[in-house]
Amino acid sequence: MHIGHINLSESFNGAGENFVNLIESLHLHSMQQYVLVRNIALAKRLDLIDGVIVGPVVRSSITACCLMPQVDVVHIHDPSSSSAGLLLTLTRSIPFVLTRHEITSTSRNPISEAACNRASGFISKNQRKASEHVQVYRRAVDSLRIPTMLL
Repeated sequence: MHIGHINLSESFNGAGENFVNLIESLHLHSMQQYVLVRNIALAKRLDLIDGVIVGPVVRSSITACCLMPQVDVVHIHDPSSSSAGLLLTLTRSIPFVLTRHEITSTSRNPISEAACNRASGFISKNQRKASEHVQVYRRAVDSLRIPTMLL
């Protein structure tokens, strides 16, 4: 499975460390990964992980959408990136999952609301095991597959 990650968070704090740990764990599960981040220090840290392709540093959801290669699923890691997931689904039929504290959107922003409604899956901040993430990714990919009709 080829997974894209988008993280437009400016800081590299504890959440950034969790992000790095997830990328490392998914690599151990033989997942191919392409990562787009805003934070330069985070990009440099991720670039040290074998088998992970780190794209250029990006500052907007639109740029992230344009630079994301064809992947099976995209994991959106922060609220400011949610519109990138929505754009990828609407323009290229790439499913996306959101990392969320809550499954329902509490935003009054219509774009964030639409992204929450169109997400193919949600990952709770409590889900720390890579195997749990992989299950959500697989369900997201399966959700957009067009069933073959028997004639």
